[in-house]
Amino acid sequence: MGLNTFQTSVASDPSPGVEGGFAGGNPYFSLITPDEGMFVGAAIPPTIGNFGWVNTANGQVSAQHPGVTTTRIGFIHRDQGAIVNGAGMFASASMATISGQPVDVAEDGTFWARFAAGAAIGQKVYANYADGACTAAATGSAASVTRSVTTTNTSATISYTGGAIYPGQPVSGTGIPAGAYVVSVNSGAGTAVISAAATASATVTGTFTTNFETSFSVRSTAGNGELAKISVRG
Repeated sequence: MGLNTFQTSVASDPSPGVEGGFAGGNPYFSLITPDEGMFVGAAIPPTIGNFGWVNTANGQVSAQHPGVTTTRIGFIHRDQGAIVNGAGMFASASMATISGQPVDVAEDGTFWARFAAGAAIGQKVYANYADGACTAAATGSAASVTRSVTTTNTSATISYTGGAIYPGQPVSGTGIPAGAYVVSVNSGAGTAVISAAATASATVTGTFTTNFETSFSVRSTAGNGELAKISVRG
């Protein structure tokens, strides 16, 4: 059960928990599969302690948003096997799940999550569209980035420069229909397909939302890189 690790030291002040693990004895609820099967890791499987994007059409759970509308999101509980592969045979720990293997995706419960930029009690928990990593911020304040986007009238294919974008990210800008989001990305070519055709041919500033506001909230304070408790119910 991830974290798979070989102990090499003993801390004088042990961590209160491990990301993805329970942070209390409250009930927890897993996402229900639409059939008799189980959710399994996708080609880019999720990381324990992050959020995972579930494609309910095929039951696969991905670290990245799949860019389809049949998507749900949940927290990846520390209740499945992990594979130590990050640095070959010399790796000592891993939180990576395994493609094709069962993944427990929680929609409620009290868990430990790690916040690279820290977290404060009462903030909402956001999931990154690229990898499901957790960030904390006020309600309705999802982070975003801007890219130079070239659109073609009546075409859903755009070109972009200025940095990476990822499937699932909502995008806005002149000539881009309201509610559009990224369906797929060809990073090598610098092109992407969005969910609605552009209404003009132009090079514009596109705003891409990078984080999705989940139903979870922060229940304890965390400094940079530390663990905090998260739950849906207070």
